[in-house]
Amino acid sequence: MDKRLKKELRQQYKAQEQAEACRQMCLQPDQLRALLNYLGEQLFHLGIACDHTKSRTRTWASNEGLGPEPVLVSVRALGGYCDCEAAYNVRPHLFGWEE
Repeated sequence: MDKRLKKELRQQYKAQEQAEACRQMCLQPDQLRALLNYLGEQLFHLGIACDHTKSRTRTWASNEGLGPEPVLVSVRALGGYCDCEAAYNVRPHLFGWEE
């Protein structure tokens, strides 16, 4: 397989992954960035340990006037099984969005 074809196939695969991630995510880019900022503040800046739940994600969604369940389902589908995993795994680049 030549380099051009390999590159094209890799780009197609990445586009499919991004499309699937976008399908699973209920938040818009600015909302995801706000969630990640909130989690970063709560978990890393304040030094509060993760309790291995999505309680902070739930709180953020409620504070934003969003139904928490769709947000929790989206975050979990993309590797956020708790708040710290959401902060590390659910990043804008998964969707083709800038960090």
